[in-house]
Amino acid sequence: MWAFVLNVLWEFGQCTLLYNMWKWGFWRGTLWMWGAIAGDVVIVLAIVAIGVMLAGVDHLNPPGGGGWLALISTSFVASILLEWLALYLELWDYSALMPTLDVFGFSVGLSPIVQITLLPSLSIWLAFRQTVTASDERRLSVKQ
Repeated sequence: MWAFVLNVLWEFGQCTLLYNMWKWGFWRGTLWMWGAIAGDVVIVLAIVAIGVMLAGVDHLNPPGGGGWLALISTSFVASILLEWLALYLELWDYSALMPTLDVFGFSVGLSPIVQITLLPSLSIWLAFRQTVTASDERRLSVKQ
């Protein structure tokens, strides 16, 4: 759920400024936005699964040093490859405001790299924090 909420906020915050969507029709833009958000959630789930395979579930619940390293390094590599692939397939293009770096002949946006690198780890951290808070509340109510 955290991955969904964070990516909704990120996508709606960045897309109108950093992508060339103004020439798209309403329905095309709407479908692409929600499709991107659904894709972002799938990416988060895949990155977490890869993180579990690399570091083990014990290092991700709660995230420890090895868990953070697995999540962030996997996310960073995935962000560059996925954004490069989207540009190669001409799924979208950037506005002049998007900061970029050159990767394999394409100018890849920094905003999606930051998004895909950080939001999976932040989603895990928020989910774990919420779980800990809920279990603490249960323990307190049992003691009373």
